[in-house]
Amino acid sequence: DSFRDSDRGSAGSLGGRACPWANRVTRMGCCASKPGVRGGRALIVGDAARGDNSPSSPEHSGEDHDHDEFVDAFDTIDDGWGSDGGGGAGRTPRASVNGTSGGLSLSPVFEQMANSPFHDLTPQEQVKFVERDGGIPYELCRDAWSQERHALRINELVNATKERVAREKNVDRAAANVTKRRMSRDEEDPPEMSMYDQAKGVVGRMQMGQDITKFELPATFLTPFSAIQASEDVLTIIAGTERSDKEWRDMSDTETCDVEQRFLNVLRLFLDMESLRCEEGTSGGTRSAFTMPPMKKPINSVLGETHRTRVAPHVEMVAEQVSHHPPITCWEVEHALAGLKITGNLSPKPIFHGTSVQVALRGTLLFEFQETGETYLAQIPDLYIRFFGLGGGYNENVGKVRFERVSGGTTGDATKLWADCHFKPRGSAGWKSKAHRMDCTVYREDCVGLVCCDTGNDVSVSSIPGTDSPIAAGAGVVGLGFGFLENFGDKSCATFQSAKAASRKFAAKNFVPEKNTTNVQMLLSLKGHYNSEVRNLVTGELFWQAAKRKRLNPVAATVPIDLETESHLVWGDLIKSIVKEDWKKANLAKKRVEVAQRALMKEIKEGRKKWVPRLFQQGQKTHLGVISGMYTLKPNVRKEPPECDSDWHEMIGKAVFEDL
Repeated sequence: DSFRDSDRGSAGSLGGRACPWANRVTRMGCCASKPGVRGGRALIVGDAARGDNSPSSPEHSGEDHDHDEFVDAFDTIDDGWGSDGGGGAGRTPRASVNGTSGGLSLSPVFEQMANSPFHDLTPQEQVKFVERDGGIPYELCRDAWSQERHALRINELVNATKERVAREKNVDRAAANVTKRRMSRDEEDPPEMSMYDQAKGVVGRMQMGQDITKFELPATFLTPFSAIQASEDVLTIIAGTERSDKEWRDMSDTETCDVEQRFLNVLRLFLDMESLRCEEGTSGGTRSAFTMPPMKKPINSVLGETHRTRVAPHVEMVAEQVSHHPPITCWEVEHALAGLKITGNLSPKPIFHGTSVQVALRGTLLFEFQETGETYLAQIPDLYIRFFGLGGGYNENVGKVRFERVSGGTTGDATKLWADCHFKPRGSAGWKSKAHRMDCTVYREDCVGLVCCDTGNDVSVSSIPGTDSPIAAGAGVVGLGFGFLENFGDKSCATFQSAKAASRKFAAKNFVPEKNTTNVQMLLSLKGHYNSEVRNLVTGELFWQAAKRKRLNPVAATVPIDLETESHLVWGDLIKSIVKEDWKKANLAKKRVEVAQRALMKEIKEGRKKWVPRLFQQGQKTHLGVISGMYTLKPNVRKEPPECDSDWHEMIGKAVFEDL
């Protein structure tokens, strides 16, 4: 209950209550709040905690700081300290890297932080320390960057990583920071442009139909989260909505549900996941924390960026940016109690249309049930972002996608099932009355044996398009995986052409039988709104209703794979600056990462570096035919993640984790 109280107030008193999280001393370890005490925090909160005459007070440092927020320990340096000892009697200057006195003095807070035992741990030991501490907690279904406790702890870990990198580079952070401050005071800031002028300049350089993936935008057009963090949306449905244990079991229970019922239950879960992108939320009260205001986009994830989130002990998401050009984000959510794994591969391609941007997500979702081996594949519809219009600005799903059963696993049932879904746009006028409409038709094709051949005839053995070896009966492959090939396949290769020729024509409504489709039957014709409810068009019965939000949001935790590639840390300075609307620092933080990434990409492009994704790998699902081309999580990664790539650390880590 104390966690869900309002975040207003100091770090130690949230919403009028004492906060046990903020008062813990021995659980964090990256900064010491008392000399000789392991595991404290270098937090400066409020004048009452500092004292008016404290060296870290605004009066002493000559700078204004917001109360009740994390203050970088370097902000407490007395820039007026001189070699004659004036103004700082009784304090010992820190020795510079060459062993001589740098004429600088540190506040007691920084001295304690720099000498914290946490900094003496290896990077792997630091990660294990944070993981034992329970990670970095926050309230799910809300934007983590606005939650004080999460932001404070992220800042602590960012500072700890900066300290470790500085020690590795043999750099005196205090001296470097003061030098930067003095240089910045001598520089004149360029006049600030209004948001309108910036937007006018950016839009003026774009062309209709242009792919803006590589188009650099100033920080004022960025949201305070990266593309890989937006993958957390799936957790809002998996862990943040009311779904009973029976509903989870009914997706894979072969004793109580037949193959059609199981398929339709998983289809309902898919619709729940797609409903989240409604900007105003769903009728069940669920709403994404990663909606994008007009003229805003997520931060482009850097190559090798990782992210891990846990909700209770049973749900965990792991994500990685496996490619930068083209951008490919991979994630896997494991629900241990439901025995379900959902893997997502997304390669977004935003296209500029003047008054709007259509983001072709080119995404594929793989649903795997561990008990039965049944597997389902789904395409992800595009995201359409309208800046302005008669109905105002809005976000919505658009496009035609297919949801199909691709493997019967060990069930022994070779029935082929698929659903064609059409997420309809509002039209050029953008009227709200036409928002969130969809049509869907569910089909069934019976096959004898466990593999359905390309012609639709009943066989017991068949080969997967693009492979030379036949798949014996019992392998359980019943679908073609056309959705994956459509997004990630080479459209010029024989595999794609064969799958396309064998795939049934898309028909979200008004099914017309094709040749050789005597064994194909239409099960359901659905129509409705994907933010509220979808009904059977023939009977009028309710098929799907938006999932209800839990009365209390669950507590999640960011659990870093390491303290460099974790998304919240690698973009820590940028996110913090965007939230504070400090656009000068935001642009510096953004450029710093981009320049470092270009150096790594140059090594890869010129053949001096071979990039291998750290957490995900292709070719692991060989039993699923062409779907084996998907990136899926490597074995044992959740328990024993591999170390950070050494070149990534040298080129990106050392450049990013410096003081602005």
